[in-house]
Amino acid sequence: MAALAACVWACTASRPENVIEWQTLGNEADSTGAYYVQRFTVVAGEPYERVAFCQFKRHLEPVDPQDTIIELLPGYFAIGSPRFAQATPGDTVVVDVRTRGAMLHASYAPDGMHLVAGGKAVEAKNIVHPITEFPAQWRPAGEGGRDGMIYGQEAYAINDSLRSAERPGAYASIPTPKSVELTGGMVAAPKTYAIHSIEDARHDYYRAVVGEDSVVVYTNARRPAAVRAMIERRIAETADAEGRVPAAVIEDWADLPYRALMIDVARNFTGMKEMRKLIALMGRYGLNVLHFHLGDDEGWRVELPALPELTAVGSRRGYTTTDEVPFLKQIYSGNGSPDATDTPANGYYTAAEFIDMLRYADSLGVAVIPEFDSPGHSRAAIMAMEHRYRTTGDASLRLVEPGDTSSFTSAQAFHDNVMNPALEGPYKFWGVVLDGVKDLYAQAGVELPAVHIGGDEVARGAWNGSAAAQRLMQEKGMADEKQLHAHFVERVAELAAERGIKIAGWQEIALGHSQDYNEKVVPVMAGVNCWTNAGDKGSRIAAAGYPLILSNVDYLYFDQTPSNHPEEPGLVWGGLVDEFRPLHATVDRLCPGDEEVQKNVVGLSAQLFAETVRDDAMVERYIFPRILGLAERAHSVHPTISDSAYFGAITAEMARWAAEGVNFNLRQPGIIRVAPEGKVEMNDAYGAGEIRYTLDGSDPTPESPLYTAPIDPAAAREVRARLFYGPARSVVSILYL
Repeated sequence: MAALAACVWACTASRPENVIEWQTLGNEADSTGAYYVQRFTVVAGEPYERVAFCQFKRHLEPVDPQDTIIELLPGYFAIGSPRFAQATPGDTVVVDVRTRGAMLHASYAPDGMHLVAGGKAVEAKNIVHPITEFPAQWRPAGEGGRDGMIYGQEAYAINDSLRSAERPGAYASIPTPKSVELTGGMVAAPKTYAIHSIEDARHDYYRAVVGEDSVVVYTNARRPAAVRAMIERRIAETADAEGRVPAAVIEDWADLPYRALMIDVARNFTGMKEMRKLIALMGRYGLNVLHFHLGDDEGWRVELPALPELTAVGSRRGYTTTDEVPFLKQIYSGNGSPDATDTPANGYYTAAEFIDMLRYADSLGVAVIPEFDSPGHSRAAIMAMEHRYRTTGDASLRLVEPGDTSSFTSAQAFHDNVMNPALEGPYKFWGVVLDGVKDLYAQAGVELPAVHIGGDEVARGAWNGSAAAQRLMQEKGMADEKQLHAHFVERVAELAAERGIKIAGWQEIALGHSQDYNEKVVPVMAGVNCWTNAGDKGSRIAAAGYPLILSNVDYLYFDQTPSNHPEEPGLVWGGLVDEFRPLHATVDRLCPGDEEVQKNVVGLSAQLFAETVRDDAMVERYIFPRILGLAERAHSVHPTISDSAYFGAITAEMARWAAEGVNFNLRQPGIIRVAPEGKVEMNDAYGAGEIRYTLDGSDPTPESPLYTAPIDPAAAREVRARLFYGPARSVVSILYL
């Protein structure tokens, strides 16, 4: 028996690792348009019948006609091939897939690659090659296509123009205070605070007198401790090497009552430890609302004890060919297992964790508004309630109609993600959700400012095959499905009002509706997020009397890439959002109109949707340094500081983030060749961090040579450089010689 056990161990130990390697072979064009070929290279240590992966939906076709591709879910695909069954452990199988469009950006590469054996997922190591190995990978095919790469020479000029010697003055770090009066002399940084509550109409007003022994603060803030923390930060950042600061009077307030960051954890999950870290950083910069996107098509992330299926089903994603399982189909990320704990595909907050987080946020002056998107963007809730029906027989909470033949495609290409407003199930469901959320806040002893119901992106035709919907529309005299959508919002608003809860939503719930609808909904509306101002949508929402929250994609969507560099993470559909865009998100620009219209602007909000988020470091990279522009503009709606002063403030904050282990986005280093010597010179935008470089075509690592002075490239054909600063690293710059 011992010999047999030893043999089994030896055979297992020598079994090849499951590996799936991906590379793009470059962009091409034919008579039908642009395409690229993706190459999947598979080495498996066991038999398998499929290779599955996640990727933003595009038309895919195998190059080898004996291979097949099926769509398990829009954005989740599986490749089958007879070559898989023929392979023995350790064999290499290469599958090429022709893909419509151009591969110009790394965020459109596949993720969550795994094997399928015996109808079940088998984890595999993923190796994804950068799309900057050779130019054809990122350059569009054909003449006239724009090469989005930011080469070394261009980066050098940009860095030269940006580097700023300006730093915030005494007590004037972002958000810039309205007034700082230096009253003469230096004092030891005081440790004692006397805080007095006062009446003042301005938002989060305070007047702080910094003296020899103490700081005397007069404030109307709901949480004076948050004001004290802000003042302590200003004092710490102003103190000299001897711990002394100028005596001063600081007066400050926020122009907007609602200063928010929306974080999506439904698409990909961010754990509670990281969320608490982010909440603390929000409080540091005067942001006072966490808009918490907890429920969407791809996940439901908070436990409500009355509906355990929401997290039992909605917080887990994995491989399946059917929806009649106790988890969701994989999308965006994962390894095929609904029980894996090392992937952002899976996870939720327990009721106890959420309650504790509410108390923590409240102590820092940050309110939490939960969002559960509906009636569209509701696939996770729909599948969870269908599972409840299958396992309990209780049909009262079903959100869709059996036999509905509606044919539609949502913005994310789903065909089954919309609640049916003609059924009573969605309203019973929302009643249970509202009661559950209200109870969590009551247990926390924290005010519930609103529940965000979403209301966006309901696809045309979502109910055209529903008998119940057509019947209700006829009974109510509704002319189109937009009125049915309005009916849903009205009903949910009534449910919320009955419970003393305000609601919030995206711009679709406030645009193009009747005056009667507006009169019913406006009184219970805490805020409307306007994400695009095409056709002056923001101004129209405000003019109709809704409290407007400026949330524009082209200024304030932090999931959009900050540059065209092919390896810079982020989406591109809304345009580039670099660190300067949030700073320029003024009310005059995003809500043009007179004072009567602009008085209904209650806030500014940046959004981080999580389709491309894979870990905590990526969350931070998306948020920082752009959070500084958000904080400055939400605090003061009109321009306050120059771009140069702002960039200097960013540079100052980066040193603190690096010391604290906060990841952040770095601009890439510049590289130029200096004539006549022919040496190569490099620069960065900050005067900080380390530039590492290579001459062999590989991407630099922290162990690569450190740039300290111009180098002789000798016979090298290219130079690559990357900036490292604390936990942060830039994308790679390339100079072809």
